[in-house]
Amino acid sequence: MFRFRNEKNSYELRMTDIHCHVLPGVDDGSEDMDESLEMLRIAEKSGIDRMILTPHYKASHHNASPETLRKRMEELQSEAAEEGIEVELALGNEVMYFSELGERYDEGKILTLNGTDRLLVEFHPTADYMYVRNAIDDVIGMGFTPILAHVERVECMVADPERVYELRSMGCEIQMNAADYMGVMGRNVRKFLQELLDEEAIDYLGTDAHDCRKRIPDVRKCLSDLYDRYDDEYVMQIAYKNADTIFEHKRVRGSETDEQSE
Repeated sequence: MFRFRNEKNSYELRMTDIHCHVLPGVDDGSEDMDESLEMLRIAEKSGIDRMILTPHYKASHHNASPETLRKRMEELQSEAAEEGIEVELALGNEVMYFSELGERYDEGKILTLNGTDRLLVEFHPTADYMYVRNAIDDVIGMGFTPILAHVERVECMVADPERVYELRSMGCEIQMNAADYMGVMGRNVRKFLQELLDEEAIDYLGTDAHDCRKRIPDVRKCLSDLYDRYDDEYVMQIAYKNADTIFEHKRVRGSETDEQSE
């Protein structure tokens, strides 16, 4: 990794991305292998050396099977290695919450992040807060640790940051999109994210990258801004340290012991 300098200090350009749609031809993200490889090149130049690929899983949609996703990931990792792209890949789903989520998981149709107890969960932007809260409670009751995807895109959360703190007190973890922090969603959303960061209430930084044109996996400006405004150790935690535990330790749902992955 390279070291960069901003107004405050020098910092290591590094990130582990837990939320992206780089896997080719499985959802509304990358359309084909060529686009996926270009996205990986952009990510690598941006300092991203690990990515958890998180194709959408929605109850009402046709969803690629875990077997298909694993095969595509292996193909992408192999192609990337041949191209000299050094980005390590792992697999998961971004799951739109629905009441039968636990049943689908037990049927082997839904993937947690890299086989851990972390489940990336999203909600419709206009979802009611009590619906979100009850859903998070439901997911925790299943034995998962939910990660709320792009918290800033759920309107009821932006309306009252205290709701974020309540979810965290329940055991939910929080992910924000780098581009949204940089203002893609507007000034009000950026202010909301800054308040959460001030309280160290963000746990993960993600790209939510979908292509290599508009929603790209480039976090250089975001990381520079974060290191300029916040404590270095905290930025390292949300940029890669928290996410690295997902790569390096696997906790199966319901297990009390961590297993070091090889």
